[in-house]
Amino acid sequence: MNISEQVQTTDDNQTLNAVPCTRDPVDTASRTESTTSDNNQKPTGARNWPARLEISACANQGRTSISRARHEGPLRIQRPFYPEGTERPHLYLLHPPGGLVCGDHLKIDIDLEEQAKLLITTPSAGKIYRTDQQGHAQKQDINIECTNNAHIEWLPQENIIYDGANGEQNLTLSTTSDSSFLLWDITAMGRPATNAPFRRGCFIQKLNIVKNGLPYFHERVHLQDAGANFTSPWGLNHYPVYGSLFAGYIKDSQAALEALRDHLDSVISGSVPPALSAIEISRSPIQWSATRRDDLIILRALGQQSEPIKALFMEAWHLLRPQILGVDACPPRIWAT
Repeated sequence: MNISEQVQTTDDNQTLNAVPCTRDPVDTASRTESTTSDNNQKPTGARNWPARLEISACANQGRTSISRARHEGPLRIQRPFYPEGTERPHLYLLHPPGGLVCGDHLKIDIDLEEQAKLLITTPSAGKIYRTDQQGHAQKQDINIECTNNAHIEWLPQENIIYDGANGEQNLTLSTTSDSSFLLWDITAMGRPATNAPFRRGCFIQKLNIVKNGLPYFHERVHLQDAGANFTSPWGLNHYPVYGSLFAGYIKDSQAALEALRDHLDSVISGSVPPALSAIEISRSPIQWSATRRDDLIILRALGQQSEPIKALFMEAWHLLRPQILGVDACPPRIWAT
């Protein structure tokens, strides 16, 4: 997949009406700080529509709440949902424009304070559309601070990279050895379901995991046009959709890895039905592998469609979450719509 990996080892359900998908959405029910700027309306002739979101989560007497939510431009959150009780809320990240066009830049900063627990997802697929003739980039930068017994689950819907896009996605996760996380990312190059493949353009994806202030894991994916990276066995091998899941930190990672492999083998062979998805993964052409780097488990998948890969990742999440959090998987309600 043209991926370079570098590893360094170190010794009450509350509801809120959805924010309207307009150029100037207003969250009148939010109790958190909300800053709206003129960026909510894209100036005529402007080549970008920047947006920024800053979130802080704190834990108090076993309840995690959003202590601060500041946004600029068309990027915000709903009020947290608590389907698992007050300890770990589910948060929906909203971007009303629905995708990135030439010059757009999204910045997301998430800070989990001591013992805070948070699950973040999106209501729909992200999109990076075709850029202009000048090739202005479309960027998304995500920075997550998860330290001091905090736990983050970053489980967005898939990203669709349109033919002719010039996109870049950067995710940096800063952790400590006593924190934990579950992350996944699914990317569809082009729109295979509508016979609109990705032929020209560029997409760069970077992941950096920092542990106790030191680099722990780094990878970079660079897909340029429909070249060898798409067709070679060491690349996407003709599969238009790829995904990665990361789970850490797991004390007995070898035992967890073996259990994960056995479970996914059983689900894909059809001998065990999926626990969380109605999709029959056994009938879907998927290539996958599960490995570990010290106390980090990594699951990779290639496929023709996004849904089977998401179903596979949900099965992994179903198995790994109790080992990391001590609680069963609880799919966000938005996934069922």
